[in-house]
Amino acid sequence: MKINKIEIKNFYSIKNVVLNFGKFKGLVLVKGDNKDTGGSNGAGKSAVIEAVVWGLFGRTIRKSTEEALINFYAKKECSVRLILNGNVVIERGKKPTYLRFFVGKEEKTLDNATNTQKLIEEYLKTNYKVFLASTVFGQQNNIEFISATPEDKRIIIKNFLNLDSLFSLRESVKSLKSIYSQTTKKQTTIIDEHEKSRKDLDKKIGHVEKLKKKYENSAYADAIKLSLDDLLQKEENNLAKEWQMKGLEREIEALDDRINTLEEKIKHPHHRDICDKCGQIINTIQPLKRTHQEVLEAKKLANEYQERLQAIQDSLEEIPLPSREYNKIVEYQNLCGQVGTLETLKEELIEKIQDAHDIKQKNNTDYEVMRFWEKAFSESGLVKYIIKNILPYFNGKTNFYLSHLSRGKFFIEFDDELKEKITHNGKVIHYISLSGGEKRKVGLAVMLGLQQLLTLSNKNESNLMFFDEVAENLDQDGLDGLYILLSELKKDKNLFVITHNNYLKSLMDNVKTLTITKHKGVSKVTGR
Repeated sequence: MKINKIEIKNFYSIKNVVLNFGKFKGLVLVKGDNKDTGGSNGAGKSAVIEAVVWGLFGRTIRKSTEEALINFYAKKECSVRLILNGNVVIERGKKPTYLRFFVGKEEKTLDNATNTQKLIEEYLKTNYKVFLASTVFGQQNNIEFISATPEDKRIIIKNFLNLDSLFSLRESVKSLKSIYSQTTKKQTTIIDEHEKSRKDLDKKIGHVEKLKKKYENSAYADAIKLSLDDLLQKEENNLAKEWQMKGLEREIEALDDRINTLEEKIKHPHHRDICDKCGQIINTIQPLKRTHQEVLEAKKLANEYQERLQAIQDSLEEIPLPSREYNKIVEYQNLCGQVGTLETLKEELIEKIQDAHDIKQKNNTDYEVMRFWEKAFSESGLVKYIIKNILPYFNGKTNFYLSHLSRGKFFIEFDDELKEKITHNGKVIHYISLSGGEKRKVGLAVMLGLQQLLTLSNKNESNLMFFDEVAENLDQDGLDGLYILLSELKKDKNLFVITHNNYLKSLMDNVKTLTITKHKGVSKVTGR
């Protein structure tokens, strides 16, 4: 990423500045001249760096409110316009707030600032943390590698090595794993439902078999062949005959009473009957011959009625099942008709259950494969492997810079867990026990070593590097080493150095300068 030009308006103390970075080559000393307070502090030197970072990412290095960000006197129309790679333009503003992104003449701005910012970072192949760690060194940059947690260290390495693609693969793997898991659960549910349906079918088939055995092996077997109309007709015929039989039984019973009465008269010829209505004696005396004749006739008629009764009784039709129970026959017949269908449905269910088992088994296998790849793409998998393999390069570059800064007195080495081992003149020493200047040397060397990782990942490195008060707490040997280091780095980059250290300034006496002058609260930029 080549930063060509920046246009700053009403940003912090800068009211209106156009800075063409192409005019500055190699090492550049940034000077400050605060005419309001005297000296160089507060002139707005760091504001140029802040403007570059804010223009790219919409974030400042130091914490800042919107009120502080916008020029105190203007109070509105704060903006930064960056030209990158010759044809890329980023325009960002406050009061009003906006973000626009152009590639050539084509505007790439999306529906909102968040999405546009994401597109910018994807296009430039960098982000806020990577840019700060690789471009801005000094007091404003709070990214500290050595004191970071192991997880944060891996994240920083991941960002510098452009391992986002691996993590995007991991997200794809997690998505596939979720799909396979959900499919497995779905098939389990399908299997359970099918098994329940199969059990229901087995119950129905068993019920039919039970009914068949009950009816086919009982007196109801013949009823299975009859229709309801047949049964109703038989019951109606039998009912009519039963009424006839009841009539005959009453006639026979009356005749029996008549015969008993007549036979009683024969035994007691002088017996007189009493009228049951008036209570008078009825003269019932009649010739015995006539009475005998009546008995014979009554017995004959009773025998005839008895024969007729027996004939009717013999003609009653056998009914194997009452019509009120015919619903059992209907149920049986219906179920018998469904047996073939039920058996077919059962076979189909068994096939579906097997298919579901096969799908479940396949998804279980795929799920386990995705679990493997999820771990492989995790920080404990390929990321750890990659870190292990770049350590020699990282350690080598870091110690190259550290040797310049410490005159070869310090040596640092990171292991697979990114834990550092620092030696001073061959003796192991803990980072926490270092002085402020020594920590400054080690920390700067590590950050420059990290910056070199960008060359391995083909990330879009910036053509600029900013060093803001990196000389703080350094002794003369450290300052000499820092100047040698800056002289080495300027071969490939344009370096802008802000410092209050007079010794370092003296070493940079012949380099180009960029002067920030502040007068009446407004900073202007001039350069030579």
